[in-house]
Amino acid sequence: MVSILMPNFNSEEYIERAIISVVSQSYERWELLICDDGSSDSSIEIAAKWAARDERIIALKNCNNKGAAGARNTCLNVARGRYIAFLDSDDLWLPDKLTLQLNFMRSENIAFSFSYHCVIDERDNEIASFKAPKKVDASLMRYSNFIPCLTAMYDTKILGKVVQPNIKKRNDFALWLKILNSGKVKHAHCLPVITAKYRANSYGLSSKKLDTLHYYKTCLKEFGGLSQLDAVFFSAIYAILGIVKAKIHFLYNYLVVKL
Repeated sequence: MVSILMPNFNSEEYIERAIISVVSQSYERWELLICDDGSSDSSIEIAAKWAARDERIIALKNCNNKGAAGARNTCLNVARGRYIAFLDSDDLWLPDKLTLQLNFMRSENIAFSFSYHCVIDERDNEIASFKAPKKVDASLMRYSNFIPCLTAMYDTKILGKVVQPNIKKRNDFALWLKILNSGKVKHAHCLPVITAKYRANSYGLSSKKLDTLHYYKTCLKEFGGLSQLDAVFFSAIYAILGIVKAKIHFLYNYLVVKL
């Protein structure tokens, strides 16, 4: 079974579409754990409605606001599946995401995987699609976060349940560094197909680029084991790659598949 961790905070406009993208999966052995982190809108009622409709969906709630990482960890605490996957409440999966990724992991004996993805706007219009390196290790991850959270999946039989570091931003990047530096797995392997749609927005954390850069550097130091100087150097490279990714999509895709 796959346990899907979904943090939610005031996502009433998008959460139902995210849930439907899970319910529509061709692979049916999953549980969707939705943890509300103090929403003031109707998204918690939407999650509860779906939980009453489908026993594979479980609605949870944090007593105190813990952020996205804390909400995912609340889900992780009760997860029963062998595989852990991630989907935020405003993102979407394509219908064969789990089928394709599980087949890929089983056939290649892979413990940690991810895939290509596309980016959509607040109205579901596709903005761009992005590729990734064939495989990444902790050293390559210094240059950029090549693992989109909504495409990541890992095998608890090999890695156990890995608690997400509780930092405000780049907590997914911190988790990947933690996994890749654990000694239990050397690489994360990429399934070279688009399996998910990431929503770029003007209201969320992803819109604050300078702050994100600060937390990227923090992750490199605290979870990547880099010195202050090295963290600054690789953060600069990350910023440059980010500009290329945002402005020249085809060049970014050409470069990363060569890594």
